[in-house]
Amino acid sequence: MRTLLFDIDGTLLLTNQGGAGAFEQALTEEFSLPEPSINVSFAGRTDRSLLAQLLTINDLPETAENVRRLQQRYVSVFPNVLRQRGGTVLPGVRDLLAKLHDEPRVRICVMTGNLQQTGEHKLAHFDLLPYVQWISGGEFDSHRDDLARRTATIIQDRHGTQSLHNVIVIGDTTADVRCGHAIGARVLAVCTGGDNHADLQTESPMAILPDLSNVDQVCDLLLT
Repeated sequence: MRTLLFDIDGTLLLTNQGGAGAFEQALTEEFSLPEPSINVSFAGRTDRSLLAQLLTINDLPETAENVRRLQQRYVSVFPNVLRQRGGTVLPGVRDLLAKLHDEPRVRICVMTGNLQQTGEHKLAHFDLLPYVQWISGGEFDSHRDDLARRTATIIQDRHGTQSLHNVIVIGDTTADVRCGHAIGARVLAVCTGGDNHADLQTESPMAILPDLSNVDQVCDLLLT
């Protein structure tokens, strides 16, 4: 059986910068910062790396306790921020997941830089969570390649060593492509998020699509 590892933000959905808004609110509430800086790049990052950088640029020590406090507050405020910001499921995603969910040759999973809790909340908010078997989140790894390697261990533990030879990553950034290659997976890239076609092409994914709206074409790529 093939394991499909979908990214979330920019691949399946958009949250109108809900993550950035939640981090800003969390810094304000937890560390009494009236105007915290969130001037960092989010695309392709793990939340573990963002937690560390956000503390640093706001002149807060990057201690384990501060990371824990910021993460806990971020998870707490995120649901309300997401409700306020709204967002959208990207073209074709709902139909694609529904079709793949009925396909016995694949398992739908998620590998995301989000914390597992906030990733689950995003998927649940947009009614996508029922399609997903499990989520590997970005709370432990500062680098996306390390996230991919940890996810490969999850695949091996859950589904057996042979499953590692039948994995496809679906993502929207060059970091998604690189981390897929780091575990020997093929990668389907989409131009709906962090990077454009030219940038994605430099990392040599198996295919690049403008979006996931052509469900039959996407299924052909993911099932062959």
